[in-house]
Amino acid sequence: KKLSSISNVPRLEAEVLLSFLLDINPIKFHTDDIGISPKVMNKFGSMIDSRFKGMPMAYLIGKKEFWSLDFEINPSVLVPRPETELLIENAIELLKDHESPRILELGTGSGIISIVLYKELVTPEITATDISDEALYVAKNNADRYQIKDINFLVSDWFSEIKNKKYNLIISNPPYVDKTKLSNEELFRIDMEPDIALYSENNGTSDLEFIIQNSSI
Repeated sequence: KKLSSISNVPRLEAEVLLSFLLDINPIKFHTDDIGISPKVMNKFGSMIDSRFKGMPMAYLIGKKEFWSLDFEINPSVLVPRPETELLIENAIELLKDHESPRILELGTGSGIISIVLYKELVTPEITATDISDEALYVAKNNADRYQIKDINFLVSDWFSEIKNKKYNLIISNPPYVDKTKLSNEELFRIDMEPDIALYSENNGTSDLEFIIQNSSI
């Protein structure tokens, strides 16, 4: 009932949170009698309160499924969106016939784009950058989760640490949101995600324009 005002699937979200705390499959709520201790109920109540205040589900349980894989997620990175899969699909289509394509990802965040491309392409050479040390820590953890050691994670402000290198593909999902044009409801939905990964100046196009203009240098 509490989540119904902020979620389209409040029961599902409540089940996911409680099953996370109990370390069980949510289906068991419909098939078994589940005993819940007062300690767990207190934690569950706190999680419901946090979700009610706008905390993304991925931050509460520390992970998000993307491309049928589980990725570590925390407040230092954006929560992956389904639309990002389209970006990856286009990249795979472009490079599917290349052997060892050289790829630069700008603003890798949790590392999901580079990790999926590494798994889907033929021996790619990938450099993944981010301005945030905290984000790169998450990205490296996600690469380690899938035993990927060959992605070169690099702290860089867009191209600042990329010197005289050529790539077959430069890929990025940069900040593109104009904060001034968001409604209160829209702000509520993303307010707890990192500003540096969301908002861009010049009607949201500033970072996109910078990347495009500098990609050919």
